Amino acid sequence: MSSDARPHIAAPDDRTRFTRWPGLLTLTLGIVVGPVAMLVNEELIYVTNMWACGTGKQLAMHIVPLLCLLATLGAGFLAWADWVRVGRGVEDEAATIDSRSRFLALSGMAISALSALLILAQWLSIFVFGACMRA
Repeated sequence: MSSDARPHIAAPDDRTRFTRWPGLLTLTLGIVVGPVAMLVNEELIYVTNMWACGTGKQLAMHIVPLLCLLATLGAGFLAWADWVRVGRGVEDEAATIDSRSRFLALSGMAISALSALLILAQWLSIFVFGACMRA
């Protein structure tokens, strides 16, 4: 059987990683960074909109969504790396540290993906509407 066909089995040091703060921190960041970056993106778009309208530099408004999208994708990558470390499974019946960590890593990937889509939707509004358009 080739090494690619076998499921990834977490090494013992990978399993103990999720009982201490470095592993718990990466699991938490995978879940929290995406939604926070999406909310920060929304607020900073409103703030930079007034500035861009006054100065006429609408191109600068694209920096905010780009940075927030990079932060969200970074959080998704952290969650993916944690999922790989814990064993790449999706089905667990036992209440173990591995199953908890796997669930949090998968949740972090899903939340980061949704947050990235929302940031892209907010970014799209910058392309569609001008900085000085008001309702």
